[in-house]
Amino acid sequence: MQTIVQTSYQGIDALRFDSQPLPRLLNPLAVRVETRYTPVMPYDVLTETGQLKQLRPVRLPIVVGYGFGGIVREVGRLRNRQLLNQPVIGIQLTGSHQEQVLSTLPPLLFPVPKGVSLAAATTIIGGADAAYFALKENHLKAGETVLITGATGSVGTYLVQLARLAGCHVIAIGHSSRHNLLADLGADQVLDYDRSLAEQLDSKTVVDQIIDLAGQTGLLNQLTTLLGPVSILSLALPHYRPQLPQQAFTFVNGSITPGDYRWLLTQLADGKLTAVIQEELPFTAVRTAQHRLVDGHAAGRILLTYNQEDDQIC
Repeated sequence: MQTIVQTSYQGIDALRFDSQPLPRLLNPLAVRVETRYTPVMPYDVLTETGQLKQLRPVRLPIVVGYGFGGIVREVGRLRNRQLLNQPVIGIQLTGSHQEQVLSTLPPLLFPVPKGVSLAAATTIIGGADAAYFALKENHLKAGETVLITGATGSVGTYLVQLARLAGCHVIAIGHSSRHNLLADLGADQVLDYDRSLAEQLDSKTVVDQIIDLAGQTGLLNQLTTLLGPVSILSLALPHYRPQLPQQAFTFVNGSITPGDYRWLLTQLADGKLTAVIQEELPFTAVRTAQHRLVDGHAAGRILLTYNQEDDQIC
């Protein structure tokens, strides 16, 4: 099987393709999954450039990736055989960008409910889960106002929806080309970060919480200057000093529970959440996909596809 491997800290273009044997089920709790999708994540790019060495020390080479969606093809003797040939999503701590995944941790594998496409379900990993974690951490109440930076990305598109489900008033910041998308997802007000925020924000606007997904110090400086006593919770910027002493900043990094993942899948099945997929590319185009993630104006998740005929490595 083919895997996508990081062998250095030279960035996206240094990624390699490696051939490895098909994984064997020696662990009775293991499940072998034929990969169909893996999400393209900033987490991978930051690891490839060495920016996460302190937060995520690794010994190279490593298989790239974190989440996956696929079809169960083999189960260990202690796993439920009803999983066979069923669509699942999961988390693979040892790297997911490979044609077959050997999942050995039962709590990190989730069956996809009927009515939810496998592609849509895969966007939960590194998208809806991070958004739900942020929402749980900030303790927003119904009726309060949250301002979201980086709202058009894979996390932001879910956070806008989850905040609306929680009864919050949502102000979202995104590129002008994505304003209709944010409005369709439920944002009450959409701001363009290429224009003066002072001209777009009403002087009477009271924001209870900023949730920062963009990680841009200059953008936060503008907002904190305009908004007065506001709390900032960031998933993207480890350190920031607010403009005013009555403003609080917190960086958070964590995970949600298996029950939370099942709840998110149920919201997709019930139509209360919508998965936003920017595009799907063959896994052999991983470099192209990661460059588009870094250089473009995001509109949800980019997915890599597997077990298709690919004629060229990009």
